[in-house]
Parts: sequence; C-alpha cells; structure tokens
Amino acid sequence: MSRRVAFGVNAIERLATIFEDLGINKLHIFSGCTKTKEITEKLVIPQISEGIEFDFTPLPHNADLSYLKKIANRIDPLQTYLIAVGGGTVIDFVKLLANMSNTEYIAVPTNASHDGFSSPYINFLLRTQVDQFFKKELSQIYKPISPLAIVGDTTMISKAPRDSLKAGVGDILSKWVAVEDWKLANRLKGEDYDIYAASFSEMTATMVEERINALGKNFFGEKGVRALIKALGSSGVAMCIAGSSRPASGSEHLVSHALDMLSSEYDFHVLHGHQTGISSILMMYLHGGDWKRIQESLKKVSAPLTLRELGIDRDIMLLALQKAQNIRPERYTVLSEGLTKSAAENAIEMTGID
Repeated sequence: MSRRVAFGVNAIERLATIFEDLGINKLHIFSGCTKTKEITEKLVIPQISEGIEFDFTPLPHNADLSYLKKIANRIDPLQTYLIAVGGGTVIDFVKLLANMSNTEYIAVPTNASHDGFSSPYINFLLRTQVDQFFKKELSQIYKPISPLAIVGDTTMISKAPRDSLKAGVGDILSKWVAVEDWKLANRLKGEDYDIYAASFSEMTATMVEERINALGKNFFGEKGVRALIKALGSSGVAMCIAGSSRPASGSEHLVSHALDMLSSEYDFHVLHGHQTGISSILMMYLHGGDWKRIQESLKKVSAPLTLRELGIDRDIMLLALQKAQNIRPERYTVLSEGLTKSAAENAIEMTGID
C-alpha cells in the first residue's frame, strides 16, 4: 500500500515534503502530451527543489509497449523514482515502467474518473497486450505495484471535465456489485472471502452516496470531489488488503471489458466509469439486489442512465453481456452460469436502461 497519501485543496504543494520524507533525489516525470503536460509544467515541476535531478517525458498519443520498453531500459532503478501525472492511461503506463525497471512510482491523478490511480493492477486490456507483446516474458515476473505515494489535489481535479467526474461516481458505485459477486463466489465455490476488504470497498461506495445525497447537483464542487477522490483512493487499499482486485471488480467490470473489446469494431468510445455504472444497475438486478439505489445516485449527478446516453444500442450491450461471461472465467460472478439472450433483454427492460 502507498506510504504517503495527500488529498485536498492544493495538495500538490505537499510534493516537496513527500520527496524529502522519502529521500528522493532523482525523478523521472511522465505525463500526457497536452493538458497534463501543461499541468506538470505549471504545478508539478515548480515543487522540485534545486537539489533534485529530474527528467520529464510527455508520453505521445501513439505510445505503445515497444516505446515503453525503450524508456525502461534507460531508467536507473537504484536512483530514479517515477512520477505519473495524468489519467488512467499515463498511470497504467508508469506502473508498467516501474515493473520493467524495478523501481517505484508516485501517482498524481489529474481527474477522478476511476480508481486506476490507486489500484496496484493495470487495466484488463493492457494486461492482455502485455501478455501478447512480451510473449509471457514480463507476465511471468509482473507484480501488482501500488504507488509509493498518491497526491490528489482537489483544487486541480475539480476543474477536470465534468463527464470524467461522473464516470468516477459510476466506478465507485460499482463496488457494491463487485462485493456481491465475491460473496456469491464464496457461497457457491468456496472462494476465500475477506470481510474486511469487502467492507472497506463497500464503505467507499457509501461515502460517495452520502455525499451525493447531501450535495446533489453541487457534488462536483471541491467537497464532493474530495469525497470521490478519497473513495477511489481507498478502493486501491481494499485491493491491497484482499491481494486481488476482487473487492473492486466483478461482473460489472467484465461487461465493461467486453464493451471495450467491441468498441473498435463498432466505432464507439465510452468512459470506463460510465460503462461500469450502467452495468452495475444491470448486474445488481441479476443479483436481486437494490439496483434502484445505484440508479438513483447516478441520476442525482446526471450521469448516463441509458444506452442511448452512452451512445451504444441494445444489440451492442447484448453482445457485451454474452461476451462478458467468457472473460476471466476463473473469476466466478453472477454471469458465470450463463446469461441467455432473453434474460439479458429482460434485465435491460426491467431496469429501464434501454
């Protein structure tokens, strides 16, 4: 788990103290090549004292695993710490670089669209690419790696696109479904279940729900965003406690992965948290749980509630629901025994997401 965590107003100003506390004297900073590059230059680099040596690499839009491998070969693991300034793609790439160069990294998320900045795991599709590109070479030694420190500056994150923050709400509310799937696997398959990790994960969703109820449409001010970034950060802690992504990723994430796999074929792009939000409504319905609770919270922050609002049609969702059952077959969920097309159509109709 992370050794230093700083969330709140102007939290980025605590970077200098974190560097000093951790004894860091050499850094390699990574960002995207547009907006997060500007944030790095204006907010992050000024926090670096004169005694710290650093390199700065804005990752190009077309960065791939061969590009990352070249960078990793130039990183000195005995001296250099990495910093990821950006969203999920930048942070996942830096997780890979930390693995390839056997060093540690600090996460500075620039939005709160999902819990990737605190998770020790890279996203499913990227992990699949790693397996293919490195022909199991890196996969055999790859280890989940939590950030050495997380700096969530709510002043900065509150200015992120509203749509990305709504996606963060969808991702955190999905934890209720993930825990239900874990409980199901425990009851039916005897899978180990960690009540502490599960309760911690559910707490993150409750924390955000309570803030939404208190703030409503004003949730995306600093107070609401602070609750969201703390919850997303705590989700990573739950995964560390469990030793897997179980408390944070269940059937709703499998549906999201399936939609990601279909996106290039059908030419659509939907934020991960929007996919998990809608999928959580469907999956909680299949569990026989309180799916309306998730729907109501999403409604209060004007997050997408229908397939039309996501920009996909019913047939694509039906394909995703069928495909999801075959993704990660070792992870038992409410989908594992098979979901018929008629049952999927009924779930879509009964929840009103069509």
